Amino acid sequence: MKKVLLAFAIIFCGLANAQVKFGINGGFSSATVSDDFADLSAGYYAGVFTEFGIRGFATMQPALNYVRFNDDSFVQIPVMAKFYFLPKINVQVGPQFAFRLGDVPDTINKTNFGAAVGFGADLFSGLLIEARYAFQLNNAFKSPASGQKLHFNLFNVGLGLRL
Repeated sequence: MKKVLLAFAIIFCGLANAQVKFGINGGFSSATVSDDFADLSAGYYAGVFTEFGIRGFATMQPALNYVRFNDDSFVQIPVMAKFYFLPKINVQVGPQFAFRLGDVPDTINKTNFGAAVGFGADLFSGLLIEARYAFQLNNAFKSPASGQKLHFNLFNVGLGLRL
């Protein structure tokens, strides 16, 4: 029990000393459907994010984005861990969730779960640039036939502004 309390105390103190920032982001988004990278769709994304941790070392950046392609739209929730290997350059990795909005056929999942990787740079005055690719891990088909797979992978590149 003492070890658990000590662990919570360390985490709490770390978060209390962490820098918490909020911001807005947006940019270009493209989607590939299936494992053969066919059916490329182009669109955009816009959203809000929060960032906490020690900038210049490691931070967490959860975000809430609206993504739009042709007739499809999604709510995208990336939860990225950002590791700085140079003072202003970072590598990003983390889970990403996407929830399809609107009408979806009964054979398709509305919820997608994936893993995302990317790079980013802190430019100046709170301005940042990011590029990220998310691989869908679950099958988009609810009850696929034997060997049938459908993956919806996303690529985002855009700008953000820490407020």
